[in-house]
Amino acid sequence: MERTREIRRAEPLETFEVVFPQDLNPMNTMFGGAVVALMDKAAGIVVSRWARRIAVTASIDAIQFLTPLRQGQMIEIHAQVAYVGKSSCMARVQVWGNDIGSGDRHFCCEGFFTMVSMDSNFRPVALPMIPVETEEEKQLWDYARQIKQAMLERREQARSMAE
Repeated sequence: MERTREIRRAEPLETFEVVFPQDLNPMNTMFGGAVVALMDKAAGIVVSRWARRIAVTASIDAIQFLTPLRQGQMIEIHAQVAYVGKSSCMARVQVWGNDIGSGDRHFCCEGFFTMVSMDSNFRPVALPMIPVETEEEKQLWDYARQIKQAMLERREQARSMAE
């Protein structure tokens, strides 16, 4: 007999950073890898806080860098749980750059992070569900599910090439 999964609302995460000189590449914009590291950290926090367990990154998908982040800008990071499987889930992370002097804000990038909740022996554990009620939540759920399906197909292709 299958147990009913708990439904637990996942509170979105909003965090801020500043672009410092050590974060810059030769074009004087923030290293893409440094942006991804901040996004990964936000995904881990939003999922761990919701799941009440440590979550680790299984894959990073569909990152689109649209505009650069520059020295002195404030980085605004939003993360939310978008889709839930049995022991993994997907977090959407969005990043904006904010010019502190003018107040101008621009969208930088978005990515989807598959996170796995682990027990103390590093084994995946079951996750609760999130309520999917609004039209926006349903659209995000469906979009994240499509990204996850494409990721699973790419994983199978990679495994077959490795054999």
